Amino acid sequence: MTYTITHECVGCSVCMRVCPVDAITGKPKERHRIVPEICIDCGACGRICPYISIKNPEGRVCERIRIRSRWPKPVFDYQRCMGCTICVEACPTACIDLKADRGTRETIRYPVLKNGRNCIGCAFCMLECPVDAVEMDQPTG
Repeated sequence: MTYTITHECVGCSVCMRVCPVDAITGKPKERHRIVPEICIDCGACGRICPYISIKNPEGRVCERIRIRSRWPKPVFDYQRCMGCTICVEACPTACIDLKADRGTRETIRYPVLKNGRNCIGCAFCMLECPVDAVEMDQPTG
């Protein structure tokens, strides 16, 4: 089961603009559709929908988080991180990059959120981390 768009959709296309894999189709002012074969279940469409017309895979209507800066963002625990790049590869919007720390004898690379504005809060980086070095932080304000 994947995310679905309900009959409350008015075709505003906001969900189409935020989808990182172009899994949403539709024309302006008409009900849109999520293509299940393309959808990666990141949830960005549900967080952005102003008409609360998107259901998650469990069939519940998604909660809208109107301001994107309030979407969850990854926070990295550098004591646990081993620089494996799995979080970088898991990110569908390429928001995470590795930064080199040249303050040591060996070059150590660790993850950083290089483009927080494009982060969709999907938590794929956290879910894929083999050493639990990523948490999702819910910004306040």
